[in-house]
Amino acid sequence: MPPRRFNGPQLMRARRAADVHRRELAAAVGSKSLQIVAGWETEKTFPPGEKLPVIARVVGVDIDVLFPREGPCDLADLRCDAGYAQYAAAEEIGISKYGLSRAERGERRLDDAWIGPLAKLYGVHADELLAAQRRSFGEAVPASPPAALPPLTQELRALVGERFPDGEPSPDTIAAGVNAVAGAEVVRGDQVEALLRGMPAARVFAGAQVARAVAVTGLAGYFGVSELRLDDRAESRVLDDLRYIASRYDVSLVARGGEGGVSPEMVAVLSDLLNRELADPSAP
Repeated sequence: MPPRRFNGPQLMRARRAADVHRRELAAAVGSKSLQIVAGWETEKTFPPGEKLPVIARVVGVDIDVLFPREGPCDLADLRCDAGYAQYAAAEEIGISKYGLSRAERGERRLDDAWIGPLAKLYGVHADELLAAQRRSFGEAVPASPPAALPPLTQELRALVGERFPDGEPSPDTIAAGVNAVAGAEVVRGDQVEALLRGMPAARVFAGAQVARAVAVTGLAGYFGVSELRLDDRAESRVLDDLRYIASRYDVSLVARGGEGGVSPEMVAVLSDLLNRELADPSAP
């Protein structure tokens, strides 16, 4: 299976954005030398796979954004994603490091007694562990049905296709264009790539609503469209506003009696608000 992709300059940008010193990141992975981080960021060296989760956590970026991987996990991938070196995983549940190593290399399957403890250690279901083991042995494992793409991903893909009909540029190129239009760094290439892959924006921006809103504004400006086209929360905000209005005017939002739809009382309130807005000459 493919390892996670590592991009040193992206790591450096994420670290600086999080205001994390190289020394702090080095200490988080058990090193006293900040040069180890400098080596990663210039791609002279690369961190072990089991160190990637803690690196992503320290700089506050989702691991699938900072270090994306195309394709499902094998046994070694599951272990690394759980943050364990091979010897540490074996020691943690009291199994043979040699046995775990042979399973990861596709030479000898895990003992049945190891499946449950190892799945628990890695934070996955036993079925996921067994599927990963099959991949380690080169077996074809049916892929899970693809999840529906978030609205933001669908819109962003459409905009990229419209603007670049002769070939999609790299995510770094798109991010550079967005930042040039915005006049500041509002989005990184790894974030653009994650959005295009179908990762929910909440994960891409680690739940930071301001960063998400700024990035969406920047993307909309770059593509020359309304922010609403890229705002996958517009509907939920409208519903929140309707609930607030219903509470303020003490009316029911939903029609009673199982009829469904908006209640007549709410329709009357909205109609009154709209008429007042239209009658106001100073209204935009």
